[in-house]
Amino acid sequence: MKWMGVFAFALCTIPALANAEIIERIAAVVGDDIITLHDLREEGTLRYLVRGRDIGNIDDAPNRAELLEELTREIVQARLIGRQAKRLDIHIGDREVDMQLQEMYQRSGQTEADFREMMASEDIDWQAYRRYLRSEIETQFVMRSELAGQVTPPEADVMACAMEKSPEGQRDVTVTLRQIILPEISANTAAGLAAPAAAPLNPAWWNSLDQAMNQLAKGVHELAANRPGDFVSLVRTFSTGRSVERDGLLGVFSPGDLSRDFNAVFALSDGEVAPLVTTAAGYHILMADNVVVGESEAWKKLVNQCREQITMQESQRLIESWLNDLMEKNFVSITVNRDIRL
Repeated sequence: MKWMGVFAFALCTIPALANAEIIERIAAVVGDDIITLHDLREEGTLRYLVRGRDIGNIDDAPNRAELLEELTREIVQARLIGRQAKRLDIHIGDREVDMQLQEMYQRSGQTEADFREMMASEDIDWQAYRRYLRSEIETQFVMRSELAGQVTPPEADVMACAMEKSPEGQRDVTVTLRQIILPEISANTAAGLAAPAAAPLNPAWWNSLDQAMNQLAKGVHELAANRPGDFVSLVRTFSTGRSVERDGLLGVFSPGDLSRDFNAVFALSDGEVAPLVTTAAGYHILMADNVVVGESEAWKKLVNQCREQITMQESQRLIESWLNDLMEKNFVSITVNRDIRL
């Protein structure tokens, strides 16, 4: 009877001890499947190594509980995606893995031997890495199958993004300019009036002459602005310099071709006259003879970058929502806590 009592006690206690050990080592429950601490350590180590990180650092991290849960969720989601792949009849074999590896070799400029050596130096088992890569490819196929075509960023959002990054970037402007130039007159200019013979003369006289020229420039500018059709006639009457021979034609310009003093010309319309510009060369009256506005190549590139950026952000939100929904449907329970050590 004594031995029977001991045996009965053992029958009662051993399962309890075994169950306590199993519960202690469970990281997550996925429906009728479990992920143990051993699974977490084994799969997590590889995932961390592939990213150039050490899973051992989790134990000493101040946010270790968050890192543990994040890693566990990642492994849970990989399991769920694997199940989904079976439901969708998606099969990823050695051929797909080899194709992915070949693409990686070409991008990195490495051979398979180089790649294997690099993996070995990081203590990454080659076959384990292939299994990881198969899982990642499987994930991509499942995501495309489940979520394809669901992300189309609104053009208004794309344009708002581009305008925020480059408010003036859309305008690809070329302006054909005509000019009337009147010299600025002063005793200190180099326009011929600063010759040695002029030095003894009264500076006030030169300044009064300059003021008269300033008033003339303003008057001609007003005439040109009000009667742009007479611009060539005004060039012939008032302008100086070589452009007179071409009826004031300067040429075709784009932003960046001229100094900042002339930036206003790139906001003009056909036949419009820019505000009067004063430089060391004199008074410039500029008219836009022909304006061509379009979308610059830089702007088109920026729009595409914004579209890709928003698509990626929306895709990430959609994926996270889909994964959370998948976890809820499969009754996932994550049981890791800050007492578990890897």
